[in-house]
Amino acid sequence: MIKKVVSEIEETSLRFPFIKRVVRIDETENTVKYRLIIEEDLFVQVYVNVENDTVGFVLINKGQRIYGRDSICGKWHRHTFEDPLEHDFSSAGCKRVNLKEFLIEVQEILDREKIL
Repeated sequence: MIKKVVSEIEETSLRFPFIKRVVRIDETENTVKYRLIIEEDLFVQVYVNVENDTVGFVLINKGQRIYGRDSICGKWHRHTFEDPLEHDFSSAGCKRVNLKEFLIEVQEILDREKIL
């Protein structure tokens, strides 16, 4: 199961030109953590635990989360760009997303906020 997740992360990341490098940070039988490098201090961190249905997609800039979506035991929430420390459980915030959808959101944020 984790091998399928690894393959999906690596294949999806290659479709986005703003991702400069894909770095596998950790992998166990049930978990995997990646950094999708955009710039030196700007990256997307991806964490997946297939055993307990936990997923974390986080956009990090200069060591701080600036946007994210998390699923803990299958329950999704969002950390908005406007307030990344808060948990957004609205219908838009609770929407389940895959990595491709998250990276599309990241691309929109990077463009809108002129981060790149």
